[in-house]
Amino acid sequence: MKNSNSLHQLKDDGFVSISYPPELRAAVLETVKSWKNFCALPNNIKTQFPYNPNNGMGVGYELKTTPGLSHDLKEDLHVTTGMSDWLRQSAEQTGDPIITALISQAEYLINLMKPLVINFAKQVETEFSIKDFADEVENSQDAWFLRFLHFFGNRKAGDELATSHADKSGFTLHLYESDPGLQCLTMDLTWVNMPVSPGETVIIPGMRLQYRSGNILKALFHRVVATDATATAGRFSMVCFVHLSRTPEYDKKNAGRLQEFPPGFNYTMPFEEFKKLFVPVIEK
Repeated sequence: MKNSNSLHQLKDDGFVSISYPPELRAAVLETVKSWKNFCALPNNIKTQFPYNPNNGMGVGYELKTTPGLSHDLKEDLHVTTGMSDWLRQSAEQTGDPIITALISQAEYLINLMKPLVINFAKQVETEFSIKDFADEVENSQDAWFLRFLHFFGNRKAGDELATSHADKSGFTLHLYESDPGLQCLTMDLTWVNMPVSPGETVIIPGMRLQYRSGNILKALFHRVVATDATATAGRFSMVCFVHLSRTPEYDKKNAGRLQEFPPGFNYTMPFEEFKKLFVPVIEK
């Protein structure tokens, strides 16, 4: 995995890169292939696979084609093992083998990721003295979820395909990016390209890890910008959000969408102020 100096990139740079085990990389590529097959289906087939809000932890398929302030033009799919029965049943009800194959492959990938995720959590716990962090990550497995993304083309180079934001999760694994364009905001508020490569996954802290670490690790603001190629053809990506089921959650209802905050607002915010953005977890 990573040594102490490398893990300190999480604090200094807001991200760390970890080499893929070969079996995991092969599964990522196979799952992305299934996602692209899904995206190629007609809309009237894809929309038969519903979206389930699931108390704020939405799963299923979404098609977003209406532009607006901080609203991305895309289609996405969310998969969690905690909702696997509903996902399988919904896929089977469409009668389309491409959809059932995607759900099956996604569940396989989440299970294959578990050793890497838990080992990473153990190292973060040790390096940054975050008590019982690995245990919380391991016991939150039903809430880890894959997000598949397809950003549409017909844009201009330089457009934000994904609006600047920080993630609400504990941490996020960037598993696949079809093209350049993923950028992050450094701690000195400069936008730079993220070092995504086929052989590594990039992991970034989310809002709940910033809370859990007492402001030691900052939720990294990031965005996706259209290149000359993706402005026309669009782009595909896949991430995994690792949630923390016992840590207070970001209060979106009262604080608003993170896309609406100034980028990097949380980097210098005192922890006492930062804590006010959260509410206790309600048992669901």
